[in-house]
Amino acid sequence: MKKNLLIFFVLFLVTRITTAQQTISKLDSIEIELNKIKQRNDLLRIKDSIRTQLLKNELNSIVNPQGNELEWYKTELLKIKQEDSVHLSNQKAEIEKLRENAKPYPVKLFNDTIFNVYSGLGPFSAKERALSAQNEIQELYAKKLYFKDSLQLMTTQNYINIVYQGTIITSISQEDALWENVTPDSLAANYLQTIKASIDKNRISHTFENILIRWAMAIGIVLVFLALIYFLRKLTRFGIRKIISWMNRDFEGVKIKNYQFISPYRIKVWMIKTLRWVYIVLFFLLTGISISLIFSIFPVTEHWAYMFLHGIWKPLKELGISIYNYWPKLLHIIIVLMVGRYADKLLHFFSNEIERGMLKIKGFHPEWAKPTYHLIRICLIAFVIIMIFPYLPGSDTTAFKGVSVFLGILISLGSSSAIANTIAGFIITYMRPFQIGDWIKVNDEVGEVIEKTSLVTRLRTINNEDITIPNSMILSNKTINYSSSSAKTCLIIPIDININFDVPIEKVNELLIKAALETQHVVAYPKPYVFKNKILDTYISYQLNAFTKTPQRMYFITSDLNENILKVFKEEGIDLLSPKFYAKPKS
Repeated sequence: MKKNLLIFFVLFLVTRITTAQQTISKLDSIEIELNKIKQRNDLLRIKDSIRTQLLKNELNSIVNPQGNELEWYKTELLKIKQEDSVHLSNQKAEIEKLRENAKPYPVKLFNDTIFNVYSGLGPFSAKERALSAQNEIQELYAKKLYFKDSLQLMTTQNYINIVYQGTIITSISQEDALWENVTPDSLAANYLQTIKASIDKNRISHTFENILIRWAMAIGIVLVFLALIYFLRKLTRFGIRKIISWMNRDFEGVKIKNYQFISPYRIKVWMIKTLRWVYIVLFFLLTGISISLIFSIFPVTEHWAYMFLHGIWKPLKELGISIYNYWPKLLHIIIVLMVGRYADKLLHFFSNEIERGMLKIKGFHPEWAKPTYHLIRICLIAFVIIMIFPYLPGSDTTAFKGVSVFLGILISLGSSSAIANTIAGFIITYMRPFQIGDWIKVNDEVGEVIEKTSLVTRLRTINNEDITIPNSMILSNKTINYSSSSAKTCLIIPIDININFDVPIEKVNELLIKAALETQHVVAYPKPYVFKNKILDTYISYQLNAFTKTPQRMYFITSDLNENILKVFKEEGIDLLSPKFYAKPKS
């Protein structure tokens, strides 16, 4: 067990490490691609700036520019502006491709996200920019003297800075604006207002008066929670007492005619368990609501309340949406199951009618009804599974298909002998070599057939020993049925006996037939007969064949027949010999 747990733990660690490495590699590739885009656009921007400045210098150096020259310079400047617009559009398209896999780095103040940073700036990565801006905002919040109007925007050649009394809080570039799909000026104004609002909100919420109010509200919530739990416990105990007192009256439970379907005690146990489960569910529900309310009061733990409620509500919401979207498929499955169920009931009805002899089909024996019903039922179940399989949740996923194939291989390998016995059982049923109550011999085992199933056949010997024989063994070996023809032609019971040469053959025939007719359960017709099987040195080997219609008593008939033979021959003064016995002559 420990070894298996260790292997599982190692596999889990390897999987987690591999996943983490893939995630890091993916993020690194995105960062590299962003840096390439930024470097390429910086080069293009510098190139366009240089071209624009050169054209302006040339234009300013001309003393008396002609109309054609002015028009050419204007066209060149417009062309540079258009190229800059095309570069900006291409950059935006490249960023859109990376948006799905890019990881934003949030800038927070007391778990309150102010804005996100997607791209780096200069030598600083996106993560370093976010951490630096977060530290600056936290220092700004912690200042004893804070002047809101001192937080302003300052525009430079390529960036817009948010500054406070000369200290740069953060910078906004063209790439930041592209990530948010707005202009740099609009994004900078939005960041400025968001930072001001977050600082004002947190400075107000952390005053001493507000802290006292929050603690009072938290204590109130705890007291209300304890009162509700106390009332809920009292209500549960009252309900249990009412159930017990109601059950102790003349309640008889659920009866169907004279059959006690559900006893009063079981109903009482079910109702009490249900009431206790309701109490447990309400207890955890009230606990979750109380914890969420307490967390939502304090700014530091407010995000915990959101995470707690989101963790509960999101799975329930997804479950509800999944059930709603799955309803048409579920309706299809219900209809198929209902049709299959009623088809099974119809088959069962015809099977019972044929088995009881109320419905007769030419050439179809009543004992075939049950196995035929089971065969058709297996086919019906397989057909129903095939019909509903595409509509099962997750049936089109690779995991579901893999599990299905694995289970199929597992069943195939583990049930080969069971399938062989089942097929042999059906073949034996339709061959009809024996029936329940017949006396048969399989290999060296002789007994009465007491049970036939699709897998095995059970025999009970003369000594009341129950023997279980697999059907595949019966099908592959010789089977002797002592009862199949006893009703019409009777079963012959043979007895071998050795008689000396001195006794006349006619006398032996007469005595053996007389002993057979005096035996109980031996019929007079057909008449017993005697075979002379061997003529040896001193005796003749005879075989008495007696007929009976009760093969189930063949052991007792054989014993009685031997007893009568001994008695008859003793009355006539004739000695019986065995093949290994020789009379010693007198001296």
